[in-house]
This record gives sequence, C-alpha cells and structure tokens, in this order.
Amino acid sequence: MSAVSARSVRQADGLDPSRALQRVLYRSAKSQPGRRFHQLYSHVARSDIMWRAWDDVRSNRGAPGVDGVTIADVEAGGVSLFLQRLGEQVASGTYRPSPLRRVEIPKPGRPGETRPLGIPTVADRVVMSAAKIVLEPIFEADFLSASYGFRPKRSAIDACERVRIAANRGRDWVLDADVKNCFGTIDHDALMLQVERRVSDRSMLKLLRAWLRAGVLEGGVITDTTSGTPQGSPISPLLANIAMHVLDEAWANEGGYGLGVLVRYADDFVVVCPDRRRAEKARRKVIDVVGRVGLQLHPDKTRVADLRRGTEGFDFLGGRRRRPCPRFEARSKRRPTVGSLDWTWGPSSGRSTVCCAAGGTTSVGATRRASSPPSTATCTCASPCWPPPSTGSPGATGPVGSTWTG
Repeated sequence: MSAVSARSVRQADGLDPSRALQRVLYRSAKSQPGRRFHQLYSHVARSDIMWRAWDDVRSNRGAPGVDGVTIADVEAGGVSLFLQRLGEQVASGTYRPSPLRRVEIPKPGRPGETRPLGIPTVADRVVMSAAKIVLEPIFEADFLSASYGFRPKRSAIDACERVRIAANRGRDWVLDADVKNCFGTIDHDALMLQVERRVSDRSMLKLLRAWLRAGVLEGGVITDTTSGTPQGSPISPLLANIAMHVLDEAWANEGGYGLGVLVRYADDFVVVCPDRRRAEKARRKVIDVVGRVGLQLHPDKTRVADLRRGTEGFDFLGGRRRRPCPRFEARSKRRPTVGSLDWTWGPSSGRSTVCCAAGGTTSVGATRRASSPPSTATCTCASPCWPPPSTGSPGATGPVGSTWTG
C-alpha cells in the first residue's frame, strides 16, 4: 500500500482520503491473506483520520473519563487545537493513555446484575477511534460470515434471520452458549498473537498493549488489568471480534459446519444443530476453541435446547426464541409447510414480537413464515470494495464476483 495508490483510489472512486485509505487496506488484505501490515501507526495521527474519529466520538456523546473533561469542554476550548495537540503527541510517540473510569451499569433483563464498564477519557476515545479506522478494514477482510456483531453493514436482525433460516432447514437442536465474562477475561498475549498475524508495525502493537494495560480507576485506586479488553471503549468491539474470530475460523476449518450452523454476535452465539448428539459435540468443541484465548463457557447458562415441539426455547440477542406450539397451529387452522416452519421471536419477558427482514415488528403472539430463500447481491467492482455491500441476509464475503453480504 502506498500514498499514491490511496490517492488514485480516491480520485477514481470519489472518496475522501480516510475512506480511500480504508479501501486500499481492505483490498490489500483481501488479495493477500498472509500479508502483515507495517507503517500503520503514522496514519493514526493524520489530521483527516483524527477529525473523522472526533466526529464518531462526538456523535456518541459519552461520559467523561478520569480527567473529567467532557465533549462540551473540548468544543469550548477549540476542537482544532485539541486535535492538533493530540495528533502531535501520537506522531512523536509521547501519547500515553489514562486509566479507565469504572462504572457499573445494569444488565438488561437481569434484575440485580450489573456489567462493569471502563470509560476512557475523550482524548483516549479519539485515538482509539482513529486506530479503529485504520485497523478495521484489515481484519474485516478475514472475518467470516458467521460473525455479525459490530461489523460494517451487519446487524442483530441479520443474525436472527440466519438462525431462523438454519432452524427452518431441519435443525431442531440449539447450543445456547454463554461466554463467562468475555470482555473481562480475554488473554492479552493470545489476543496480541491474533493481532500480530496481520500487523507487524511495532508502534501500533505497542499502542494496543498500552490500552490493554492502562488500568482501571475505582474508588480512588488504580488497579492493573492483566486480562480482558477495555469494555466501553471504541476499540473494544474490534478486539473482541479478533479474539472470537478463532472460533469462526476453527468452525470453518476444523469440521465445525458438520456439527451445526454457528451464528455469532460478538460474544453472544448459538450453534443450530440437526440432532442432540452433534449439539453436545459442538459444546465440547466450543469449550476447546475459546479456551485458546483464555475464555470459558458459563457452566450454568450454557445449555442445549430442543425445538421440536415448541415447548423449549433459547435466549439470543435479548429475546426469547422458540418455534410456535403445534397445538396453536392446529387451533388457528394454519397449514404447516414442510421445510418452512414458522419461527416466533419474543423478548425474554415472554411477550413475543416478530422481527421481519426489514427490521419491523408486529404485535404479541404474531408469527412470520419463511416464504423465500435469502437474497444475495454480487459485487461488480473491479476490486473488493469497502465496506462490502449489504444485503441484509446471511452469506459469505469473498473476492471479485462472489456473493457479498453486509
């Protein structure tokens, strides 16, 4: 990759400089699966990258970090001066991340349970967002179609639709997996080994390690972090996807698809299997694979669900998923269709709504029938484009002329 190639892409495709850089990185990573990228760190300090990162941080309107500086404070003091000084620190190598401010937020649907968040300072969030802009296209070229969380043009609705399609094709057993404290237990060394498969820039690797080891301020005491990613920071979802990519990769290359269909949204995933034997075998395989990055399945929350009679369900992406009861089908005089079973989506509280392909919902107790196969789109660009075109349905990404999904 060179500045000339990025400039030519910008002129040919009509992109701004930061997006032209992303497209060049993505195309290079896609066409050269074994390539390790160097000279990435200098792009983080670029003014256009910094301004785009600032726009992302400002739009999120997050809380202040340990220094108490808010978005409004930065705007009052002058954004241009703030970004200039921050860029100079990054470029000169004098930038040092501050500890995270620890806060506890309630877990949705779980009364009495909380999730710890580490809130970086505004300055740290800007640099993290800038690094994410540079790194994301490289790893997106490797990520597989089983992953839907925190990725460009992929959503929770796409993941739910993939599960529904898999279940409607004769797979009646689901491994409902729960990773125990995923963001807090990822092994730093194992994570960095995954990053180093694609990145050889020592300054960039040093920056990522500094964020992982920045520590947490809680009750006036700074605690060192020896594992996990800074949950609540802009870079955390990308790092979590890099760590969990080992599961997607193992499923694709080590016979996982013979056990069932893996659908993953960050650390929340299920495996839809044709029978109980393969569901139990999938559980053992998942335990082995996630252990490679220091993760464990929760023994009490990981279970195998039987979908055949509609009496059992499983929780996925904040909702209770189950097939409608056959007796309800008979009472409502609906005509069952072989291979196209209805699939009821409902929140964990028991009140059911339905996700449609366009993201709409219907009232309680309604169901939707799978009446057509998933749609696809074909990339017709001269080279793989960034971000990949979205279809809203599951599939796989690939080189020129292959089927793309978002």
